Formats: sequence, structure tokens, C-alpha cells
Amino acid sequence: MDEQTGDYAEVDIVRLKRESRELIEYIKGNIDPNKDQYGIWNSVVPLCREVLAETISLPVPFFNLPLRYETREGMLDADFDERFSEFALTISGTAREILEEVVIDGIRYMYADFEE
Repeated sequence: MDEQTGDYAEVDIVRLKRESRELIEYIKGNIDPNKDQYGIWNSVVPLCREVLAETISLPVPFFNLPLRYETREGMLDADFDERFSEFALTISGTAREILEEVVIDGIRYMYADFEE
């Protein structure tokens, strides 16, 4: 666990790649790049492509992710928002549920279920 944020120090890369592919496909099918008022094509798609190319340092701090304001204010389409929120949790290493914490030699760890 990251001592400052309490998030996981590692992310579920299998899940993250799956969510990245699904998010890109959703964007391609539902968001017109010429009418993209929130810059999703310029911020989210490149982020997903970095994940798929394994050229990004993980986890990405939640506060460095795009669309934080738009998500918080409920400005995004509900289907996109749900998909992007799941992706944001995964890429930032944020726990979806609190599992048992373990301390070994003064270092905090937490169990996590990762996809195979």
C-alpha cells in the first residue's frame, strides 16, 4: 500500500488493459471527436493507449487523471461516466472494497483480488 494515499502500490494490469480496450471502443462508438466538448479524445484515449502499450508508470495518482471536475459535477453521459469511473479506480490503485490489512515488519499490505 502507498503510505501517503492508502491506495494499492500495484494495479491489476489485466483488468486495466481490459477496461482500457472497452473504454476506447465505447468512445469510438459513442463520442464524436468533432463534438467532444470535454476533450475525451485528447485526454482519455491517449491514456488508454499508454496502458495498452505499457508505456505508463502505474499507478497513476487519482488527482492526475483527466475529467475529475466533469465527473464530480455529473456533467458526463452516465454510461461513459460509469465506465470511466471503473477505469479511474483501477489505474489509480484505489481499492473497491476494504479487505484485511496486514502489517509485516512495519509495512502495511492489503489483500487484493486481481484478474488473471
